[in-house]
Amino acid sequence: MTNARPVEVTRLYGTTPGAGRDDLWNALREHHGPVAPVELESGVRAWLLLGYHENLAVLQNQHLFSRDTRRWSEVAAGRVDPATARPTLSWRPNALYADGAEHARLRSPIVDSLARVDMSATARTVRRIADELVDAFVADGSADLVSEYADPLPVLVVNSLYGLPDGYGYMLGDLTAIVLGEDSRRGEEAVARIHQYFSELVVRKRERPGPDLVSWMLEHPAGLSDDEVAHQAALINNASHQATTHLIGNTMRTLLTDARIRTAHTDALLPTHELLDHVMWTDAPCQILPARIALQDTRIGNAEIRAGDALLIGFAAAHLDPAVRCDRDGGTGVSSGRRAHLMFGAGPHACPARELSRMIAVIAVTALQERLAGMRLAVAPEELRWVPSPFTRGLRELPVTFTPGEPVAPPRRESAEPGGAPEAEEADAPEDDLLGRLLHWWHDLRV
Repeated sequence: MTNARPVEVTRLYGTTPGAGRDDLWNALREHHGPVAPVELESGVRAWLLLGYHENLAVLQNQHLFSRDTRRWSEVAAGRVDPATARPTLSWRPNALYADGAEHARLRSPIVDSLARVDMSATARTVRRIADELVDAFVADGSADLVSEYADPLPVLVVNSLYGLPDGYGYMLGDLTAIVLGEDSRRGEEAVARIHQYFSELVVRKRERPGPDLVSWMLEHPAGLSDDEVAHQAALINNASHQATTHLIGNTMRTLLTDARIRTAHTDALLPTHELLDHVMWTDAPCQILPARIALQDTRIGNAEIRAGDALLIGFAAAHLDPAVRCDRDGGTGVSSGRRAHLMFGAGPHACPARELSRMIAVIAVTALQERLAGMRLAVAPEELRWVPSPFTRGLRELPVTFTPGEPVAPPRRESAEPGGAPEAEEADAPEDDLLGRLLHWWHDLRV
């Protein structure tokens, strides 16, 4: 977006309103139409797509709108460095930031490897991990369902699909939390350690392949280099972690705060998979997805888009679009609309792991309902705090109380204590295995 055009620009950064940004999306739509000028940070401008059909059209057309953020005019002008920018504005050598033939080359090993996953076995793994996480707090009668459950669960599941014991998943989850935290110095080291995790994971799987995602990507006919496989493995984790965490958290918040939804679900009028769709329509974890770069001048609504401008995919705003806004059933309060929400994207970059993500969330919600009797919020709903990001809709914490229960999962040698350090699960890792050394480094930090 060029600064020469006199437009009223809305800042997206700053404090998140307690009720979220739905009122902002509606106000922008009323004032600007289906696309509005916004500022991501001081001096960094973009267009926010507000209309459902406009979002869908941009997602589906990679010939006019590129995912490669290096084409952004803000990068060309030197106002944004894609190598050091926040993850939402960065560029990485993975399928998410590629177009055309290069995108197909990087994406095909991901898609084909995910297709080889045994979903029945993975479902059992998800439930096993969920039960072990619940076991860590079930006797206490209280818990934070975000930090103690919804946040570690997805990364532990993905780590298992890489063919690694749980201790590595706890380590990766800890490092990710540091990256998303407010300590920039620790964040830089954590980024380096995460890169080390994926690089050394590929080295180990190259030497000792197994029935796992990384081994399958290494043997894929696309012939990705070791570095490329490491970046695609990191993408799988990054794309699934926070989205699934907040899908679980937002779903539990809905059940705990919306009596009609809770009653419909309890009375079996609203199966869990349909409950997830309702949440993805009304409380989507991904509010905004950056970004598509216009490859030529075009017009959307009243906006004159210039080549090099960035367009932000407005999931939350699109779901509020009156043209497709789902009506709530008068008896249950459930938003109708099937699975036409944009939570998993559309077009060439549509999420290839949507069924895996849905399965994790369904099992996660089910396990909590089965294990935590009398569950209720530990604070008033208005006291819940949201993640301060325009890109994400999720809670910082979800404190609950419940009737204390008993652990159900038997102790396992290869499982680390949730939130703690692994026992001896990797004590036999060879000294020249750098991934094993990384785990020992993390272990030493926590003892």
